[in-house]
Amino acid sequence: MIKKINNYFKLDTKNNTYIIYITKFKHVVCNYFGSYIQDEGELFFSNEKFNAPTGTSVNYSEEDYNYVLDNIALEVSSPLKGDFKEPSLIIDNGNDFILDLIYQDYEIHETDTKLKTLPSIKGSLNELVIHLKDYALNIYVDLIYVVDVENDIILRRTLIKNHMKSPIILNKTMSMQLEMIGKDYEIISLYGGWGFEGQKAINKLDHGIFINDSKTGNSSNRHNPFFMLKEKDATYLTGSTYAFNLIYSSNHYEMIEHSSFNKIRIQNGISPYCFKYTLNENEEFETPFSVLTYSNKGINGSSQNMHHFIQEHILRKEFSHKSAPILINNWEATYMKFKQSTLKKIIKSAQDLSLEMFVLDDGWFGRRTDDSKGLGDYDVNKKKLPSGLKGISKYANKHGLKFGLWFEPEMVNEDSELYKKHPDWAIQDNKRPSSKGRHQLILDLTRKEVQDYIIENVNHILDTNNIEYVKWDMNRHFSDVNSRIYHGGEVFHRYIVGLYRIFNEIILTHPKVYFEGCASGGNRYDLGILSYFDQIWTSDDTDAYERISIQSGYALAYPLKCLSNHVSASPSHSVLRNTPIDTRFNVALFGSLGFELDLSTLKPVEEKAIKSMVKFYKSHRDLIVEGDFYQLSDIKIDDHAIWAIVSKNKEEAILGYFNSLQKMNPSLLELKVPNLNEDYMYNIKVRKQEHNIHLFGGLINQILPFRMDERGFIVNTVANYKTFPGEKEEYTLSGRALMSGALKLNNEWCGTGINDGVRVLGDFGSRVYYIKKIK
Repeated sequence: MIKKINNYFKLDTKNNTYIIYITKFKHVVCNYFGSYIQDEGELFFSNEKFNAPTGTSVNYSEEDYNYVLDNIALEVSSPLKGDFKEPSLIIDNGNDFILDLIYQDYEIHETDTKLKTLPSIKGSLNELVIHLKDYALNIYVDLIYVVDVENDIILRRTLIKNHMKSPIILNKTMSMQLEMIGKDYEIISLYGGWGFEGQKAINKLDHGIFINDSKTGNSSNRHNPFFMLKEKDATYLTGSTYAFNLIYSSNHYEMIEHSSFNKIRIQNGISPYCFKYTLNENEEFETPFSVLTYSNKGINGSSQNMHHFIQEHILRKEFSHKSAPILINNWEATYMKFKQSTLKKIIKSAQDLSLEMFVLDDGWFGRRTDDSKGLGDYDVNKKKLPSGLKGISKYANKHGLKFGLWFEPEMVNEDSELYKKHPDWAIQDNKRPSSKGRHQLILDLTRKEVQDYIIENVNHILDTNNIEYVKWDMNRHFSDVNSRIYHGGEVFHRYIVGLYRIFNEIILTHPKVYFEGCASGGNRYDLGILSYFDQIWTSDDTDAYERISIQSGYALAYPLKCLSNHVSASPSHSVLRNTPIDTRFNVALFGSLGFELDLSTLKPVEEKAIKSMVKFYKSHRDLIVEGDFYQLSDIKIDDHAIWAIVSKNKEEAILGYFNSLQKMNPSLLELKVPNLNEDYMYNIKVRKQEHNIHLFGGLINQILPFRMDERGFIVNTVANYKTFPGEKEEYTLSGRALMSGALKLNNEWCGTGINDGVRVLGDFGSRVYYIKKIK
């Protein structure tokens, strides 16, 4: 809800309030952003009060010696008028960089906001537009606020209009600026690289400037656009937290400045790195939406606000509340070295295991036998697929599986038919040799004819084959950024605008096809991509233990249904680590489930385990999609991770416990589940798991009547067919007791014996508990 009350704008969500004030000199400031304030008569008390200026300050006007821009909480800031903190707008007007934006008027309306070039939010929400103008230059700026009441979200963006008679140059254009009084804050951000995306970094916010950004041309696996500001004592369940994100998929910029006067200025938007955008007379420039939330219920509170908002207003409506099909992807089973008969074996095995989709990954087109050739071409490789895409997709359908296909449309190899015909379509520096990534160049999507080529070819394949799932990949960072049409300072942004047009023409015209985004894993994990794609491949690292940290980080910002997780082979192809097959599933359970291993070579015990996993997932997939996700401990800090999903009606929950390295004589575990109904009675039961005989090594000889080689042929053969049963553990108790941590689970293995009550985890072991209200 948005109200104008005298010189104030009061933006209310269900639990929060955002107060904007127009000062006596017509500048726009933020007075407050936090828990809900009901009494409108208290708005005046939120004003910052300055009865004397700070020393060496620059007074905005001699009319009021105490009015100093450097001290007030500006919602938009610019250089050279006395504000010496980081500006949110830097505009070169041809002579200088001076800008003084003065309030003109406002509009309040309910709108289904549609941006012209960038992703829009879905659904109709209240919008406030505050019109500003620099009267000396005839430059107009709109500050736009959208309020999602139900999910406690404020969205912000900026619109810049040039009404001068000459061009202006945009050097910095932030979507949002927020300023608050400094407290003992910590910053949570997500850093990483290929194979270790989404790593949580927690840093104390000291005086100075903290910058989180991307310079790769993508939102990047190095620094995700999401970040959180929390009071030092805030935990996962308690305390004040603010969270921020950006609906954008290219270079981004997040800045937090802790100034000399204990003010905290926060900005996010398009990165100013190599950004120089010309705005001609009567043209306008729109920034992407910034997303803000606040919660007094800890880290999980702000995280859940983001999750709910994304499912309601970012994801495509066709799939926003639906579980993805359980798939088998052939990549780690075959890589590019496959033939049709190999794929058919995998498909037949997938049918036997009750999977729902087969996805054919890289290597199906052109001369694509390795990553040095073929990108840019769309003709099917008939040596690998004699019956073509139609034949292999019909075979999958005949065996009860949907069919999905991998694409990488934004790239081109020099060894391709496309490059031979159109070498000028690749982004290159024509004055120097091109630098490549994975032997490939990036197509210049600033050019409409290149966009049209991709749209035509991808749509043709989707329209002439029964393809119900697309994995869209993008496997390199940008270099040699140049254009035959535009200044290099415009290429990053114009590229992503061109890509969004491609998505509009392909994805939005195929509403029944499920789309998964990928960029060497999580190199483009952002809200811009999720505006079109139903989920994102979280990481190329499919090792279960590594995935705990990766998924934990990304789940701070994005709903579980958007995290694409696969059960892969052991040892892991990523880090050569052996992990139990149940742990590989238990980690993948918290998201969209898939498999990525050669199903045709499974041992009987593995087939039995996977059938049990698939059955469990199908029984609880709605809870995973619709439930509220809680993180309760961190694997890197606590040596174990605990995750929980609780249904919104509080009638059921899933809790996962993940071990790191096993300790001798570990302490008992208190099972504590948040946000249940204290008056309900619940049944708690461990998901059945069985142990590989090899887990116990030479100890098997303590129960055998004669000694055997634990690595020998007989034991290996038996281990393919038989397992050692896991513990049986089941309880009934109240929600009040479960939330308090009163339930203590059976003790773990401590080297002195085993029975059906001992919990045997070992290195990288895990358990999943299902909690259900007793009717």
